[in-house]
Amino acid sequence: MARRLAVLIFGALLAGTDARAQSAGDALRSLLFRGPVEGAVGALSVDSSATLYGLLLGETTTFPVGSSAGGFSWVFDSNLRVPTRRSPSFGPMFAERPFTTGRGKLNVGAVFQRTRFGSVGGQPLTELEDSVDYRNGEEIYRQTSSVEIGIDRTVLSATYGILDKLDVGVIVPLGYSQVSGFTTNYQLFNGIEENERTDTSGSSFGAGDIVIRTKAGLIASARFDAALAVDVRLPTGDPDKLLGTGYLQTKLLFIAGTTLGSVTPHVNLGYTLGGTGMTFGPDDRWTGSFGDPELIERQPSEEFNYTFGADAAATPRITIAGDVIGRVVKNSAAMTPYESDDGDRVKFLQVTPGTVHLLLCAVGVKVNVGGSWLATGTILFPLNDNGIRPAPTPVIGFERSF
Repeated sequence: MARRLAVLIFGALLAGTDARAQSAGDALRSLLFRGPVEGAVGALSVDSSATLYGLLLGETTTFPVGSSAGGFSWVFDSNLRVPTRRSPSFGPMFAERPFTTGRGKLNVGAVFQRTRFGSVGGQPLTELEDSVDYRNGEEIYRQTSSVEIGIDRTVLSATYGILDKLDVGVIVPLGYSQVSGFTTNYQLFNGIEENERTDTSGSSFGAGDIVIRTKAGLIASARFDAALAVDVRLPTGDPDKLLGTGYLQTKLLFIAGTTLGSVTPHVNLGYTLGGTGMTFGPDDRWTGSFGDPELIERQPSEEFNYTFGADAAATPRITIAGDVIGRVVKNSAAMTPYESDDGDRVKFLQVTPGTVHLLLCAVGVKVNVGGSWLATGTILFPLNDNGIRPAPTPVIGFERSF
C-alpha cells in the first residue's frame, strides 16, 4: 500500500509539472500577445506583436550554423598513387569552399553555439513599450514587456565523397530554446493608479531542421576553383518550440575561391527558395497617424545569400579564417521605435513591410590537435541593427577526417 501510494504521489507531481510547463513558443506568445490583465495585449499592438513574433520565429530558427565543410580536402596524386591534401588551409567556419572531400573520404564534425538575441531595430527586447501619456501625465496607459531569448545548438554534420568531385552531406541541429521575461500594465486615470506584472518562462529541446547537402565540383585549377551546392532544409524542427521553420526550403549555392600561397579567398552566392514571407494587409495609415498594417500570413522568406572572406594557414597546424555573412530577406519587415511628444506622448514599435538586409561577421581559428582531428573556435557577431540583432555568439567544435 505504501509503495502504491508513493507511486501515485510521484505520478501526481509529474502530472502537475507537465501541466505547468510551457514551451519556448508558448512563453514568447504570452509575453507578446497577452498582458497581465485578462484579454489585454502585451507591450505592443496586436499587429506589431504578430510581426515581432514572426520575425523572432523566422530569424532565430534560420540563424546561421557552423559550416559542414570538412577541414581536410583530398585529391588523388596519380604520381605518388596516394591521396594528398588539396589545400594547406583547413577552410572557413561559416562558408563553403569549392573543394570536395575526395572519393571515399568522410568528414564528421560537431559544433556547439550559444546565441542570445538582444534587440529589434535598435530597441532592446527587454524594453518593449506601448504607451500613451495624455495631458502632461494626468492620464497614462503603459504596457511593457521584457523578453529574453536564447538558443543553444549542438550541430552534428557529416560529408562523404561519393566521387572525386561529388559530395553528399547531412547537418543535424539539436536545439535548446529558452524564453523568459515579464509584462507590466500601468494605468493612471482620475488619480487612481493600477500596476500589475506577470512573469513568464518556457523552454524546449529537440531536433531542428535537418539539412541534406549535395556539392559538385565544376572547376579545379591552380588559380581558380568553383563548385555548385544544393541544400534541402527539411521541416523536422517544431516552430512552436522555436526549433524549426515548419516549411521545406531549398538553397542553391555557387561557390568559388582561389589559392594564393597559404591564403584561400572564397565567395558564396546563393538563393533560398520556399515560403512567401510575411503577407500584410493594406497600409491605410495617413500622414500624422500611427498604427501598423495587419499581418495576414507568415511563412519563411525567400533570401539572397552571400558570404565572402578568406582562410589562411598561419602554420601547418593552425588556420585563421574570417567571413562576412549577408542575408537579404524578401517580404519581411523592419521594426523601428516611434515616439512623439506633441502635447500627448506616444511610444511604440512601428512596422514597415519590405526587404531586410541582415549582416554578420565570423572570425575564428582551426587547430590540428593531432592526426586528422581539428578543434575549432569562432565568434559570430552582427554588423548592423536590422532585424533581430543577436549578441556575439561563441561557436566551438571538433572535426575529423576518415
